Amino acid sequence: MQAKIGFIGGGHMATAILEGLVEHYPKSLLYVADRNAPKRKYFSETLGINTASHFSEFIDEMDAIVLAIKPQGFPELLPELKPHLKEETLVISVAAGISSEAILRALGRETQPLVRTMPNIPAAVGLGATALFSPNTLTDSHAALTETIFNACGITTWVEKEALLSAVISVSGSSPAYFFYLLEIMIDAGVKLGLSRESSEILAKQTMLGSAQIALDSDKSVKALKESVMSPEGTTEQAIFSFERDDLQQIIERGMQAAFDRDQVLSSEISKKL
Repeated sequence: MQAKIGFIGGGHMATAILEGLVEHYPKSLLYVADRNAPKRKYFSETLGINTASHFSEFIDEMDAIVLAIKPQGFPELLPELKPHLKEETLVISVAAGISSEAILRALGRETQPLVRTMPNIPAAVGLGATALFSPNTLTDSHAALTETIFNACGITTWVEKEALLSAVISVSGSSPAYFFYLLEIMIDAGVKLGLSRESSEILAKQTMLGSAQIALDSDKSVKALKESVMSPEGTTEQAIFSFERDDLQQIIERGMQAAFDRDQVLSSEISKKL
């Protein structure tokens, strides 16, 4: 028998996951709770899944619960969730900055099956990258169910230590914004060089898409792929040399470190409230 899965919160990430999941999983076994009536209408009428204004309307039947609200809502949600939760129910969190220890402490049950995840925005187009971590031993069925949920909107990988989720945020959680920022800079630079904004935007976006596909498909390292485009004394080589003189690598590393550090701070601040 397949598991019943309930989502608490119907925001962007829950929507992205559910839009992928309905293509691979029985809609009758999917539930979402959200206070927003238009969102519930979308889930029920467009996706064909079960909806409720509050999780208490369905939680007793669930085999897995996905906590898909903003981190700031956890101090209010978890104490409310605690009396409704069965010992064997799998709890999955998609929130950044809320440690497993804090979640389990708030739920009052150290052995509650729990998975922390770190998905990203490309899940909305089925190309997400989600890191998974569990602080306790999961059953094979719980691990498989977690993978089913997130593989429906991209790829998954398990990490061995929870501390690595902060690194995941830097590498994949926040990085869609890095790529959008790079595109913004390239498009503006193309305009300054004489291209129309429309042409510059189309060319830059398609080139980023194609380059990502080559990197995924190739057995070569990304360094080797970069060097394969750099003809000696050619235009690409001069661009890369310019980036290196301006220490672009250090600029990017400092930004990623800032994202890592901020996650550590948020985790400490919110965990104290649980």
